[in-house]
Amino acid sequence: MTVVSEVLNRKGHNVASILPSESIRAAARTLTDRRIGALVVCDRRGRLAGILSERDIVRAVAMHGADALDMPVEDLMTRQVKTCRPEDTIKDLMQMMTLRRHRHVPVCNEAGDLAGVISIGDAVKARLDEQAHEVAVLKDLALVR
Repeated sequence: MTVVSEVLNRKGHNVASILPSESIRAAARTLTDRRIGALVVCDRRGRLAGILSERDIVRAVAMHGADALDMPVEDLMTRQVKTCRPEDTIKDLMQMMTLRRHRHVPVCNEAGDLAGVISIGDAVKARLDEQAHEVAVLKDLALVR
């Protein structure tokens, strides 16, 4: 069964992050430039402080108009961030993501250090790869008999 660390090793451990004091405009620019759906919010020491998604920004603009773009990230970010560990299985992670309706989950090691981010797309791809491998093994077994 595929674990989170395997997915991170394939996709990389690079994490797009932003400071809580930066503007929503800066966050939107980073999301657009990097073609991603969420930013991890880290304090000045690099510790996880929250997460900000495209949906958070859309919701704020719908409520506050263009003024939302000048708000600090800390006003919109989700502070109670559900994380996973490198040894968690992708299957378990997908269940959690589905139940909690999360599209991006930060990965933290035992020390609480940020090790990466897994998106729902990363998780789906890993499960599809896993299932394709299982099908290939079953076909090989069927040919042997």
